[in-house]
Amino acid sequence: MRKSSKFRLLLLFIAGIIFIVFVLVMQRQFNNPDFDFQNEASEVNELENDEETEKADAADEESGDSESEEESEETDADTGDSNEEEYEVTAEVLNIRSSPNADSEVVETLVNGDIVQLIGEEDEYEWVEISYQDVTGYANAGYLEAVE
Repeated sequence: MRKSSKFRLLLLFIAGIIFIVFVLVMQRQFNNPDFDFQNEASEVNELENDEETEKADAADEESGDSESEEESEETDADTGDSNEEEYEVTAEVLNIRSSPNADSEVVETLVNGDIVQLIGEEDEYEWVEISYQDVTGYANAGYLEAVE
């Protein structure tokens, strides 16, 4: 009996060591700086937003409004007068977020037709800083249309 008890104790010790090594390896992979879950999720959201924007652009082209929108966006970018301009929400529901990414906190929800003031420039991912009543945050520029 004594030999089998020692053998069981040895197996338990080896299993414990293997478990500790497993936990350490998994923890290292979880903390891996090369894998950024939030970046991965925002890229997926950007792809979805791009698809929705393309659908909206196709609908605009059918109605003939896309050229005038593109021209007004180009003149805004050229003149740099985008500060404090009014824009109308074109999406059914548009979230204003605390920072310019899809994973950040929603600070306000707008509906189609709401008027916002543009206070920041568009970044490479089409996020702009906007103001609505007493709330300031970020929204995707693809869902905003300049008010003339």
